[in-house]
Amino acid sequence: MFTDDSGNEKPRLIVSCHMSRHIRRVTTFVAVAAIFAVSGCGLSSGNDSLNGELAELPTPIPTATIAPNDDGRPYAAGDPTTWTDRQLVAQTIFECAPVSNIGALSQAVRKGLGGVVFLGGVAPNNFAQQITKLVERSGDHVAPLIASDEEGGAVQRLADVIYPLQSAETMGTWSDPEVTRTAAKYGKAMKELGVDMALAPVADLNIPGHFIGSQSRAFSSTPSGAARSAIAWAAGLESVGVAPVIKHWPGHGRATDTHYSPGIIPAYDQLQKSDLVPFDRAIAAGFTAVMVGHLESKGLTERGVPASRSPKALAILRDQIGPDGLIITDSLSMNAALVGVNHRPGEAVLASLDAGVDVALICSGPSDIVERVVTRISPDGLTRDDLIDKVSRILAWKKRFGVIE
Repeated sequence: MFTDDSGNEKPRLIVSCHMSRHIRRVTTFVAVAAIFAVSGCGLSSGNDSLNGELAELPTPIPTATIAPNDDGRPYAAGDPTTWTDRQLVAQTIFECAPVSNIGALSQAVRKGLGGVVFLGGVAPNNFAQQITKLVERSGDHVAPLIASDEEGGAVQRLADVIYPLQSAETMGTWSDPEVTRTAAKYGKAMKELGVDMALAPVADLNIPGHFIGSQSRAFSSTPSGAARSAIAWAAGLESVGVAPVIKHWPGHGRATDTHYSPGIIPAYDQLQKSDLVPFDRAIAAGFTAVMVGHLESKGLTERGVPASRSPKALAILRDQIGPDGLIITDSLSMNAALVGVNHRPGEAVLASLDAGVDVALICSGPSDIVERVVTRISPDGLTRDDLIDKVSRILAWKKRFGVIE
């Protein structure tokens, strides 16, 4: 995701992921004891705001608990097939808010949203304690995944409670081991604060005169350089149990600022020789959580449809990252995401989920967005089976990175 600081909007590594400081119980009413094996903000288009609504530790013993479902049926937290439609939809939606206003996410957590993402502002000194309290508010719901924009330079939300990082452009001149060490050190501090996922690294190309390059957010202007540094950064984060997210597929380097207008990038055949190369190599190295931008490319996306809700583009990405990979949208509150859906964030969420993403990220929109999506579940569109698949992936990533037991 790409937002300003005000909040406006290897070969494969095998790591032992340390459980975060906020290991949570998934439910509180135990009916059956068993063991389950499972692993921005842009411009708002309306007046309703989603905000307010919607180190190493011992590895815990895996547990499973059963609690009453919303409609009274047995509910197994680790088995999405036992969930209601509403619970499934809520898990696929992540909400964002300024890091300076963690309290704005309380209702989202209480409603069972799958995760929260921190954007601009200044993080409070008691950030870790506030994260702990936020997670506790999830109650009987599956604990939320805590994510933050942590690229370094202009886009680094936790700089005030950890320390400032150099920009990606600067780090791109370093050796790969130095980039990995830097990411690991910073990632360890993130994990100690209770943050599970970094919306980084940026795998876009640094193209002078374009949005990403103007903010020094890309490692290199060459595909090979961008790939090496992105893989090195992702490896450092993953080595300490923080989930890296490669962004902004299929490459934002040649686009304008999609907070304000659609991002038009070169045709697919051109991207395959340049902008897509860093993503291809990072995915081949085993980093399969990918953020999709609101970018249009001839031959890759349908005409007038951004990649974030393009069935054609998302099918290509899914085939590449495999059935266990995680696809996350950039903020669906951004103007580029709202073109073609009458500037309705709820429609953008539905369309993206229907097209193939696992996680729909939104920073502003109607407070009843979960309910709106639930009413649109149908055999001819977004189905319950689709949602079960998405939630199964989300739960697997939560377990892998210590969000749930």
